[in-house]
Amino acid sequence: MLTKIFPFMKLFFSFADGDGAPPPATPPATPPATITAESLGALQGDGFRAILPKEFAAKPYMKDVNTFGDFVKKFDGAQTLLGQRTTPDDKATPEQWKEFHSKTTPKTADEYKLPTAVDGLDPEFVKKAGEAKWIKPLFHAAQISPYQANILYPEFLKMIKAAEAAEKKSSDEAFAKLSSDVFKDQKDVVVTNAKKFMATHIPAEMQPMLDSLDEKQLTLLIAMTDGMAKKFTGEDPFRGIGGGAPGGGENKDQLVAQMQAIQRDPCYSDPFKDRPKHAELQAKMEVIRGKLKKLQAGS
Repeated sequence: MLTKIFPFMKLFFSFADGDGAPPPATPPATPPATITAESLGALQGDGFRAILPKEFAAKPYMKDVNTFGDFVKKFDGAQTLLGQRTTPDDKATPEQWKEFHSKTTPKTADEYKLPTAVDGLDPEFVKKAGEAKWIKPLFHAAQISPYQANILYPEFLKMIKAAEAAEKKSSDEAFAKLSSDVFKDQKDVVVTNAKKFMATHIPAEMQPMLDSLDEKQLTLLIAMTDGMAKKFTGEDPFRGIGGGAPGGGENKDQLVAQMQAIQRDPCYSDPFKDRPKHAELQAKMEVIRGKLKKLQAGS
C-alpha cells in the first residue's frame, strides 16, 4: 500500500514546497489526418473551426458554427437568401409591390415631415403649399418613403412655380397683343368712349361694377363689345368715328342717342307694362333705324 500512497504524497509535498506546477491545459483538438464523415461529425467548437482557413474561421459569423452540421445550415441559409429577390421584378403583382414599399412608407400621411424652405422659392408660397391637405395623402397613397418625399416635394414645388410663371408670361403676352389690337395708339380715347357707350346701355345700378373693372377686365370687355357696338350703331363709337348727315340733317350720333333713350324706357323692354306706349316706342325705333340706314347708305 505504501508503494501506492508514496507517489501521491510526493506530488502533494512538492506543491506545498512551491516547487511544483499545475498540470498543463488540454491542447486544442487536432484535426485528424484523414477526414471522414465520422471524424468530421465528431469535431466541435475550436476543433471544427481549426479545419477551416484561418481568415474564415475568424469571421464573426463563425462564432456560432461549432459543428459541421451548423456549417451546413449556415451555408444553406445564405444560399436561400441569395436566391430570393429583394426587389420585385416586372412579373411582380401589385400586392407584391405594395408589400415591398410598405416597408419604407410611414404608417400615416401625417408622419411626413416636408421641408419648410426651398431654395429659390418664396417662403409664403412654400408655407401655403405645405398646408395643402392633398399633398401628404397623395405621397402616402403612392407609398413614397420619407427620403423620397424630401427630394420629390421641393422639385414638385419648383415645377409648379415654373408652370405658373410660364402661364403668366403667356397671358401677359396675349394681353399685350389684344391691347395693341384694340387700342392701337388711342388707348385713352377708346377707354373713355367705351365707358360712356356702355354706361348708356346698362342699368344705373350696374355702373359701380363697370367702374370697378381693372385694366385687363376692361380691355377684355371692350374687345368683346367692340364688334357689337360697331354693328349696332353703324359706326365706331369707341374711337369717336361717326358719319355726318348730308344737307345738315340729323347725324348718326343724334339718331343713336334717340335709340338709346327709347331703349332706356321701361315700356320699350316690357310690353306688359304699357302696351300703347310700347307700340309707340317700337314705331319710333323703326323710324330711327330707317333714317340710320339711309344715312349709312349716303342717301
